[in-house]
Amino acid sequence: MANVLNGRILKLALPNILSNLTIPLLGMVDLALSGHLRDAYAIGGIAIASTLFSLIYWNFSFLRMGTTGLTAQAHGRGDKIEMGRNLMQSLFIAITSSVLVLSLQYPLLGVILSIMSPEPALISYATTYYNIVIWGAPAMLCTYALNGWLIGMQNTWCPMVVSIVTNITNIVISASLVLIWGRGIEGIAIGTLSAQWIGVIALGIGVYYLFLKRGAVYLPNRFRDLKIGLRRYFGTNIHIFFRTMLLALISAFFTYSGTQQGALTLAANALLYQFFNFFSYFIDGFAFAAEALVGHFYGMKERQLLRSSIRTLIVWGFGIAVATSLVYMLVSSPFLHILTDKEEVIVYAQNYLPWVFIIPFTGFLAFLFDGVFVGVTATKEMFVSMFIAVLVFFALYYLLPLSDQNHILWASFVTYLAIRGSMQVLIARRLKGIGLPFEYIYYLSIGSTFLDREPEIRRQIIKKFPKGEFSSFYSTPDASGKSDKVYLNSVFRIESELSLEEVIACAKRMEEDAGRDRSSQEVTLDVDVVMQDAHVLRERDFRHDYFQYGYKELITYEQAND
Repeated sequence: MANVLNGRILKLALPNILSNLTIPLLGMVDLALSGHLRDAYAIGGIAIASTLFSLIYWNFSFLRMGTTGLTAQAHGRGDKIEMGRNLMQSLFIAITSSVLVLSLQYPLLGVILSIMSPEPALISYATTYYNIVIWGAPAMLCTYALNGWLIGMQNTWCPMVVSIVTNITNIVISASLVLIWGRGIEGIAIGTLSAQWIGVIALGIGVYYLFLKRGAVYLPNRFRDLKIGLRRYFGTNIHIFFRTMLLALISAFFTYSGTQQGALTLAANALLYQFFNFFSYFIDGFAFAAEALVGHFYGMKERQLLRSSIRTLIVWGFGIAVATSLVYMLVSSPFLHILTDKEEVIVYAQNYLPWVFIIPFTGFLAFLFDGVFVGVTATKEMFVSMFIAVLVFFALYYLLPLSDQNHILWASFVTYLAIRGSMQVLIARRLKGIGLPFEYIYYLSIGSTFLDREPEIRRQIIKKFPKGEFSSFYSTPDASGKSDKVYLNSVFRIESELSLEEVIACAKRMEEDAGRDRSSQEVTLDVDVVMQDAHVLRERDFRHDYFQYGYKELITYEQAND
């Protein structure tokens, strides 16, 4: 089984790693291009503008993460309707959100710059970049939604191909505009904007030909169908939203702290942060694999495979941390010279390289367990771990007794990563499917020829399953047609950790306790387990009115509450 899991993990992770490696490459090229402009302010301007978009777009990362988790679970269940509905819901929310972002683009710019309060020369560069790239908001948010859906569908090669092509396009356009036509920071921005729209169009084409044209999923036929499951969608994503706000807060504060220490510190931290970006995008390949694979096994309710996949992912993550740290120790200094030719920035940045060397060890669990928590849609717990880590970050930043403020910043950041991962490991032990058994949804058909026994039947069954839910009670004729008897019927829904065999045994004991005599034509109580989750166990009972009346009532109620 270990070889099979390794194969599936690599099949999902490697395309993400290859595509992710082009993202830090793109950031490095942007920094390198800006680093060879007239002054060091261009580097800081790119850093501030990137932070601006991080603050805006990261708040919508639920469009990718939440969509991945929900879609992966639906994929594990084989639910084509829910897979299609997840796609359309995420795209609708992405388009609506992008309209909001565009309408508020100038207030957003003013508020964020006033909070960060950078030097005037930095504001000029950052504003130029922002005013161009902001028009890629619809493309970026729809890209989040499409990437998340594709990963949930266990397809990572399509996002890989699109990401590599669009990032290379970005680099070519930006480099041409800067180095050949001398467009400066405007050229870098135009290249970024062009790539964003090329990417989302390519992803849309991929989704159509890979899934929609083949009938692999069923799209909603009516607009009101998008309302189904919205409560769970927003319940899952609201915690991702707040968690991402905290993530953006740390990123913004990191840049803010640099601005307060001066342009030299800001430029040096921007270069050093590329080491973290490189590691994060690399380990994120396995985090994305965790989202898809863990979510798939969670949807299948295969606890053994789910737990085995998590253990295997941790082994991979630790190996990546060791390899990355060793590479950084060997190439950090030459790498800084590639990014900029400003010697004063390089010399200053080298003072803080030891923090870069330990980031992989303190950060790999945080990234991997983000993927695990997304896969099992434990987003509330993910937010709690982030909240505690952020409190530790600020406590250390303001209380550590060090003379160098930038050392305090890096120490706080490294500790914050370690706390995130440690908290998630502890919390995971209390999650269903990981530390606790799964719960299954059972639908039981309830019947009796004694039409006045409803109160007694309710008491007897609720005593055994106190958290279950009855449909209304109703009367139906004998389904066999062999008698003119009328039955009192209902459907009972329970969520339980009990296995199917255990629930069936409980049903038979309840019949015996009710005094059922199978030699008699009178039925005091008949209890049959008709469905487990979406699986029909008794086809004959499932088709008949005595089950369908109650089942449809319960399903309608569930959808209304979703």
